Parts: sequence; structure tokens; C-alpha cells
Amino acid sequence: MVQTVAEDTRWARRVNDDEYLPNSLEDAGGTTTKLSINILGPLRVRRGGVVIGSHELGGPKPRQVLEILLLKLGTPVSKNHLIDVLWNGQPPAEALSTLESYVSVLRRHLQPGSGKGGALRTVTGGYMIDRSMVDLDLDRFDDLLKQAGHASPEESFRLLEKALDIASVPLLGDELLAGWAEEERALHSARVASIKARAAEAAVAVGHPERAVALASELLVDDPINERAWTALVLGLEESGQYMEALRAYGRCRRVMDQEIGCLPGRPLREAHARLLQATAASEDDMDLSDADAPLQATSQNTREISILTIDDHSTFTELLTAALDREPDLRSVASATTAKSGVEQSIALKPDVVIMDFHLPDGDGLTAAARILADAPNTRIVMLTGDPTPEALRTAASMGICAFLPKGGSLSTLLDTLRYARAGNMVVHPSLVAQLGMATPAPAPAAREVEPGGPVLTPRELDVLRLMAGGHGSKEVASKLDISLNTCRGYVKAIFAKLGTHSQLESVMEASRRGMLEQPTNG
Repeated sequence: MVQTVAEDTRWARRVNDDEYLPNSLEDAGGTTTKLSINILGPLRVRRGGVVIGSHELGGPKPRQVLEILLLKLGTPVSKNHLIDVLWNGQPPAEALSTLESYVSVLRRHLQPGSGKGGALRTVTGGYMIDRSMVDLDLDRFDDLLKQAGHASPEESFRLLEKALDIASVPLLGDELLAGWAEEERALHSARVASIKARAAEAAVAVGHPERAVALASELLVDDPINERAWTALVLGLEESGQYMEALRAYGRCRRVMDQEIGCLPGRPLREAHARLLQATAASEDDMDLSDADAPLQATSQNTREISILTIDDHSTFTELLTAALDREPDLRSVASATTAKSGVEQSIALKPDVVIMDFHLPDGDGLTAAARILADAPNTRIVMLTGDPTPEALRTAASMGICAFLPKGGSLSTLLDTLRYARAGNMVVHPSLVAQLGMATPAPAPAAREVEPGGPVLTPRELDVLRLMAGGHGSKEVASKLDISLNTCRGYVKAIFAKLGTHSQLESVMEASRRGMLEQPTNG
């Protein structure tokens, strides 16, 4: 502090002489030179053939005065504002004279022989950097962005890339401790992130998917809930033909957004997701049918809002779920009910697309209410919520046409995906509920058995797969346990579905159990 005050006093003594110096020097033939200045990264000033480093401007405070003025290039900055920023709202008594001395020092370095006639000008009550006399990297960055906003898509992408190249280093790289500089750096970083997302979107639009993927991946490292970045990443992977990678990226996006902000991805991502499902469904490399992270297959893309009725006696749960549904652009909560009786009445009156039904209701079970709803509107999709299913309940639900059994305390994203993609005639049960059924995994049978007369005959290997599925194992685990490839296992699963006339893992297990196929054969 003693040294700082001494320096301030020294500069203050010299300021008056220096303030009068420029005019006489200019009259004597002094000339002004346009300055080239970088404030992205370390501060660097080029004056003609002379390069001035940040350490050659008279100390930290004069350097900061210059940086503050450069951030407001072409705009007057009051002395009071400069004083407030430099001393963080606690200026010394001699702050004004000290500030003037800093400006005097800067002028001697930036515009020797030009005084007040150079780039650093005095205005009423403050100072300003003359834009016409400075080529600033941050200003070039802004100009490129303006040009990109009025250019063709291809040219816009090129200009955005050029701007990002300029902004590849942090703003105010010399100011590691100043709070005001950190605030400016944070604002600039957010702006650069937005431009990077814009560039990634442009890259997809003009046919540079690899660049889109690279830019989006960079963004997601620092901002994992940046939906624009996720969209560019998924679209870039889709455009480059990497459908499975795009589906995995969508799955990661869905989990992150559910965990961090409690909602699903927006419409562009969901539409891309539907296209990817169609693309992968047409190949042998489709997704694992029992993968807990895989969304349910959609019959078509959503073209209108899905109307939803919730029947649950827990008012807090219903209110939270209704709020979550109303945040989604393609879902709409039409009503809620707290009893089976009122729920059935509302369903008959409103004809919702989907009914979310609690398995346990005050005046009866959800299955009975579901049967009444389906009797009136067979195409209604019913999603049942429970924490303790029984094999009998699941078997009854599958025979009735209920679309899904999900844990009531499960993931919101899983529930919302089910609402969008579940369809009548295809029942899905969350793996956590399958595990609760307590189905033991029997040893593989040595031969195929036809238990029910006239029923389908499964091969020994298909029975092996089916028994492992009954134990709650997904296709990847089954393939590993049987030492077969995943594609081979999928082939067995498809064959089981075809022979049993089923559409899901749980439905197949229920049907096989009914036929007695899961019982162990007796030897002897």
C-alpha cells in the first residue's frame, strides 16, 4: 500500500505538466498513429512497428484504465465510473488526481507526441477511446458477427468460424484477480458459447456435420444442459449417418435434462429422435428391445397435443405431474381425479388420449377402473403406476391392453417418453418392476417341450433366452450369459415374439408362464 500511494503521488505530480504537453508537441510536428490492440488473451498494443506489452503501460492500474475504456470503445466513460471500478467502491481521497495521472502515463506510451489528440481522448467528465484510431480484436469479433447475420448460410458459417477463432482465448487474460474483469470475462464467455451454438447449427445446415459435432461437444463439456448444443450434436450425428451414436446422445440428453431441470428435450430433438427410431428399426442394428434407457417405439411422429387424464389420490403428486405435463409443448393435462369412480366418469366424458392410473385407489384397484375405461374407448392408452406389482396383476394388465407398468417413484423422463410412444397392443414394464417379481433364473432346459397342446414350439436356445428374460435380464445380459452375439440374441428375441404373438419382454414372459414353458423339465 505504501508503494502504491508513493506511485500515485509521483504520477499525480507529473500529470499537470503532461496534460499541457500534447498541444505543443502536436504543433511541433507530432503525428498520430492508429493503434492495433488485443484484449482477448494478454493485453497487447501495436503502434506502428512498436509492440507494447501489458507490463509496459505503467503498472496494473493504468493497464486496467485502458482495458475498461476499450470495453466501451467509442463511448465516453466518466471519471466517477472509472474510480468506482478501479478501487472497488472504496477509493482513496486522492483518487481523482491519481486517475488523471494514470491517463497521463497511458498517453505517453500510446500516443507519444500527440497528447490529447491521439486515440485516448478527454471528454466532458471523463475519457474515451476514439474508435477510428484503434483496431481492436473484440471490435473485429463484433463486426464478423454482424456480417454473419446478413450473409448466406455458407458465408455465415465461415464468418462465425472466423469470429470463434478470434475469441479462442479468454477476455482480459492479464486480469486474474480483479472482480470487474471476472464479470466481464463471464459475460463474454457466455456470448462466445452462444455463438458456438449458432455455428454448430449453421454447420448442420450447410452440410458440415463433423464440425457441428465437434462444436457441440465442446459446449457440452462446460454446459451439459445446453439444449441447442444437444440438438446440434444429435442432428450432426444423424446427418453424418451415425444413427446409433445419435440415439445414445439423445438418451444422455434426456437423462441430464430430467435430472437437472426436470423436463424433456424440446420438439426438434424429439422429432430427430423419432426419425432415428425409424431409421434404426429398419436395420438389424436396432436398439436393445429391453434397454431400460430406450424409449418406447412410436407409431408416428406427434402431430398434435396428447391429452392426458391423471387418476391418483395423492394431490401433491398430481399437481407436480400436471405442472410437468403443461411444460411440455406436445402434452396437455385435461383433468385429474382422485378416485376410480370419478376417473372413469371423466375419461368417458373427456376421451383423453392417455390415462395415467394409480394401481391403488381409495375405492378400488386401477385394473378395474382401466377395464371400464377401455370398454368405453378401446384405443385409450393407459399407463399404470405402482411400486408393488404381482405376476397376476401384470398378466391381467397385458390381457386387458394396458400399455405400461411404471414405478410411481421413477424417472419423469421415462414417464413422459411412455406417454408419447406407448401404443395400444404393446405392453412395457419397467425393469425395476420386473426384478421385484422375484422370478428365479432356472437352468437351461436340455430340449424343447411343447407344454400346451397346439401351442408354439420354442427351440432349446429360445427357451434359454426366454428363461433369462424371465429373470429380468436384458438382451445384452442374455447375450453375455449365453456367450452369443447381441445381434444373434436379438434374432432369438424376435423369434420368441413371433411364436408367442407378443410385443414385449414382459408380455412374452407372462404368456410363456401361462403356457407352462418356464417350468423345469423332470429328468427320468
